[in-house]
Amino acid sequence: MRKTLLFLMLLSVKLTFGQVSDNFADGNIHTDPTWIGDIQQFMVNGSKQLQTTLSANSQSVMISTSSQLALNVQWDFFIQLNFDPSTSNQAKIYLMSDQADLNGPLNGYFIQIGENGSADSYDLYRQTGTVAVKVIDGATKLRSDVNKLIARVRVTRSTLGEWKLYTDINGGNNYNLEGSATDIVHRFTDWFGVQCKYTATRSNGFIFDDFAITALSPDVTPPELLSAKVRDEHTIEAVFSERLQSLSALMAQAYSLTVLGNPVQVLATAQPDVYRLTFAAVLPSGDHELTVTGVKDLKGNEIGLKRTAQFFYLQPYELKIGDLLISEILVNPKTGGVDFVEIYNHTDQVIDLKGLRLANADASGLPANIKTISTVSVYMPAKSYWVLTSDPSLVKQHYVAKFPHQFVQMAMPAYNNDKGTVFLLDAAKELEHVSYTDQLHHALLRNVDGVSLERIDLEKPADAPGNFLSAALVLGGATPTYRNSQMEQPLVNNTVSLANKVFSPDGDGFEDELKIDYKFANSGNLATVNIYTEKGILVRRLKQNTSIATEGSFFWDGKNDAGQSSGVGIYIIRFETFALNGKAESYKKIGVLAAKLN
Repeated sequence: MRKTLLFLMLLSVKLTFGQVSDNFADGNIHTDPTWIGDIQQFMVNGSKQLQTTLSANSQSVMISTSSQLALNVQWDFFIQLNFDPSTSNQAKIYLMSDQADLNGPLNGYFIQIGENGSADSYDLYRQTGTVAVKVIDGATKLRSDVNKLIARVRVTRSTLGEWKLYTDINGGNNYNLEGSATDIVHRFTDWFGVQCKYTATRSNGFIFDDFAITALSPDVTPPELLSAKVRDEHTIEAVFSERLQSLSALMAQAYSLTVLGNPVQVLATAQPDVYRLTFAAVLPSGDHELTVTGVKDLKGNEIGLKRTAQFFYLQPYELKIGDLLISEILVNPKTGGVDFVEIYNHTDQVIDLKGLRLANADASGLPANIKTISTVSVYMPAKSYWVLTSDPSLVKQHYVAKFPHQFVQMAMPAYNNDKGTVFLLDAAKELEHVSYTDQLHHALLRNVDGVSLERIDLEKPADAPGNFLSAALVLGGATPTYRNSQMEQPLVNNTVSLANKVFSPDGDGFEDELKIDYKFANSGNLATVNIYTEKGILVRRLKQNTSIATEGSFFWDGKNDAGQSSGVGIYIIRFETFALNGKAESYKKIGVLAAKLN
């Protein structure tokens, strides 16, 4: 008969952290230790043993006592059944259970004794809810007396979860190994007990004695803080390597979080090694560290060196149109290369790329061939450029990636070389799209293979006329992970200057090159840079009709076109630009090639 005694159990049971031992020599089951459950169906007999009482009903009865040893532990007990066991009359000894009521759903392990016939096996089961799975299948053994079963049983479980089951079917201490197995599914327990299933005629035939639960070896290992997990903006969970003493684990002063300090509340959870911390203030986005001090495990070992846990938290943020932009696309890669799409975080927020998608367009211009960027969280910092591609290593091989970690590998939609559309989507809406053709490239470029299209103005719509242009060849034809080479600077005056007007290419590491800096307000310029002697003789064609970025530098190492060192003297640097709108500009700068005096 099942009993609903949870409230009484919580009031009457004294929680114990250590070993359990009961040989019933005191003649009772109410104290030292306290047993609860169907106690009226059990008694201590004249031989100072636990025995079921006579009943007129066929039923399943149980009693349990507090026990929290689950690893590095040994269980011993004696059992006697004064009848021929069967599936209708059998015993289960619950070594571990997370519930006091052994007749209901629970998580734990039990030894089952009793099956039809005169041969019995001793088997270890794992129970999850109401489902039992055999872990160790002991061999069947004939009994000398068909109407009686007497045995001593020993079970051990190591720190790593290796189980070993031993028996002496004569009731002595000459144990034989029934089997072994490793099972770590259930790591914690609160109760130990017995369940007796019987018909009325066998109701008083179950006898138990010498229950002992002991540690295999002394526990001197301190607990560890394994991780800290965010539940919401006010709550995190601290996960430990083992169960803790409640008195120490529930103290708010034991926990400290960067920025927020101590929690205002600490609660235990359904998982015995997890504690929930609630903070008064909202957890800001960013990296955090939780530090734990003073907490102790059930044996009194205080937390050791592994007392901190780092985690990253991102406050919930709903993407709006204009937050995430398409900044660069490469759809006609170099031979052996791959396509890529670069996106820009135009907000002051960290954005999680999980669940965002790329697509191309179908015949009607709607998103098609949709591909998920990432199924796990990828955090994109504010004002940063990230590259989406099927093979980041190939992109890095062909171009300079200033921020090599700002790549996401994904299955890319197929993009045609001549024209197409790139869609950027979240789960519910379109964030942005770019329709491209090969006519967007610089008209004077003879070969656009391997040259990306870069966004010129982040504030204008992606499809605004002229808002995408060929990346500067001087920078390799693409600028994955950093500011676009063709991004216009409307408040900038066009300038060409020398960073150092005097240079000495003698290899001493100081001003060995002449640095020529340039900055232009508008994109799409071609540049020709030539070096002349003061008498007008051409010595070096440094750059010829090369597409340039809106800002950058060239360097002259002092050598002529034949690779020979030029002589000491004054040199004229002629910097000429030509734009597609027909505007041409010319700049002349004077530099000095010097040498050390002997």
